[in-house]
Amino acid sequence: MPDVLAVDTIAYDSMKDQIHKEIGAYIYSKKVKGESMPLPEITFEKGISRISFPMPFLNENLLAQCIAIIKSHIENIRIHSFGDGYYAFQSLGRNLFKSENILDNLKIEFFGLTTNFKAELSKKGNFCQDEINVAIALYKAAYSSESDDPSVRLKKLGATVYMENGAIDWGYIAGYEEVKRRIRESIILPLKNPGMYDEIAKLTRKTFESNRPRAILFEGYPGVGKTTIARIIAGDVKIPLVYVPIESIMSKWYGQSSQNLSQIFEAADDMGGAIIFLDEIDALAPSRDANMFEATRRVLSVLLRKLDGLDAASTTLTIGATNRMNDLDHALVSRFDQTIHFPLPSAQERSAIFGNYARHLSQAELHELAALSEGLSGRTIKDVCEFAERRWARMLIVKNLPASLPEFKYYKHSVKQWSGKE
Repeated sequence: MPDVLAVDTIAYDSMKDQIHKEIGAYIYSKKVKGESMPLPEITFEKGISRISFPMPFLNENLLAQCIAIIKSHIENIRIHSFGDGYYAFQSLGRNLFKSENILDNLKIEFFGLTTNFKAELSKKGNFCQDEINVAIALYKAAYSSESDDPSVRLKKLGATVYMENGAIDWGYIAGYEEVKRRIRESIILPLKNPGMYDEIAKLTRKTFESNRPRAILFEGYPGVGKTTIARIIAGDVKIPLVYVPIESIMSKWYGQSSQNLSQIFEAADDMGGAIIFLDEIDALAPSRDANMFEATRRVLSVLLRKLDGLDAASTTLTIGATNRMNDLDHALVSRFDQTIHFPLPSAQERSAIFGNYARHLSQAELHELAALSEGLSGRTIKDVCEFAERRWARMLIVKNLPASLPEFKYYKHSVKQWSGKE
């Protein structure tokens, strides 16, 4: 019977071509001559595949980063040696119950005490994709002058870091008073007053563990303000918001998606406190069934560990956003401390939203627009107002008239078009 834990390996020539292309593109993007950033040396001799490259330096910060990279790429790893000038790590393979030929697995070594630093990865036979990925990631870490800056690492992983300074506040979101109340109670108060929550936990528990929320799920229709409110929260508590779109996680390389997600959590943790906002989390972690791809299953596994497990991020709050609650994996839903539902705006709320984008209209006109826009989200109402403004601007330009406030009928016509009532 075949080993269900076996992993497909990559042919030597294909591995060499992949590494040279990936690292060659990285060198070109850094606009540094090849002599100062040499391509790794890749060999296959006496049945041993080997990837090696010099490192410009190896300090404690870089070594810690390399260990984190190894941990995020290789499922089971042990320290083989950890002394001044020589650090080595040995892969245990996917089956921890098979100890024979363990030294044939991947070995990662770092050499150098004060000069002539070098990294080397070796293995009997061919590398698998995860092992190729770790070689590429270690090379990039070694030659990144900004490797200690978690904001830069997050940007390279496709995330956007918002350092909110109160540019938008709670007044930006019209209505949604119940949603705001729940967010203030479940998120804002714990983030602003962590000491009080910790003191209560110390008084009530035999073994202390934090009672503060680590993960909150925002659920509701598209365009109801989930992302905007996450930014407002970050500005209110004055900590960075790490916005993670789904496309920044997924990768064409097998195993890379789960590693991208793991590195995002680690970089956010290194910031000393952050809010991670995972948009469209249903696409990232759908319900597990027979049709789930193995790569998606691994992404889900990483996410479960990061939210509530031994690898749980200690200084971050994770907010997941979805408009397809039923598609989420049940185990993942259980990891969230609370689910906050964002409904479509009521008539009163729609009137207030129109007032945010068309403040010159009368209350009667705003109420009429609200009545015509049932079923529209806040984002759609914003689009309606922008469409009315563009039509008004076009009319002024054609008639060579000065700038002026758009007339009510332009908004009414636009909302009828968007709501299908015309």
